[in-house]
Amino acid sequence: MRILKAGLLVVTISLLLLSVNKTTVKAADLYANYNSLSSAKIIGLDYKIVNRKTNSSIAVIAIHGGSIEGGTTELADNIAGTKYNYYSLLGTMKSGNSSLHITSTHFDEPIALNIVKNSKKTLSIHGFSSTTKLTYVGGLDKVLVNKVKTRLKAAGFKVADAPIALAAINTNNITNKNLSKAGVQIELSTALRSSFFSSLTTTGRKTKTTTFYKYTNAIKAALAN
Repeated sequence: MRILKAGLLVVTISLLLLSVNKTTVKAADLYANYNSLSSAKIIGLDYKIVNRKTNSSIAVIAIHGGSIEGGTTELADNIAGTKYNYYSLLGTMKSGNSSLHITSTHFDEPIALNIVKNSKKTLSIHGFSSTTKLTYVGGLDKVLVNKVKTRLKAAGFKVADAPIALAAINTNNITNKNLSKAGVQIELSTALRSSFFSSLTTTGRKTKTTTFYKYTNAIKAALAN
């Protein structure tokens, strides 16, 4: 009888843990899509959208820009310049900007989707938390993935294959919603992004270092080939 009760206790605890885990996964993003974000937040106050359209078949995007994943907007803006299509959604709140994060497979803001779906190549720029200066490179466009890796390594930057959670191999990832159905996603660590600016604050990101331009020039070279 005691063994049976112990067994039931283990099963009950296991089910409770599974329930907690499921809740944690579902709560990873506060907003499931752009509609839910735009219904709760004010564009121009809590966040803003910037974009430039060119005659290029390449799009450079930063969907977690501004203070959501600090430095990604600045990188995308510089890499795109006036040559490539450019898009960024920027978190502009005084604090708590990470709550504006919409995962790449659910990101459906109309302007971004339009820019990407009319491009043959997409480079999506993201940030992740780490004290190691590192870039993960993933995506379904294997040719461009290899070019980005090669150019960054040649410029002296540490590069690695993206872990599965950041690999951008899901066809629903916005970077893969272009005309070729294959894009590239790069994930830059906090430490690496910090080396590009005087700091990762909104004010600090206005001052760029030589490392910033060394990095963006390497990416530009990859896109140009």
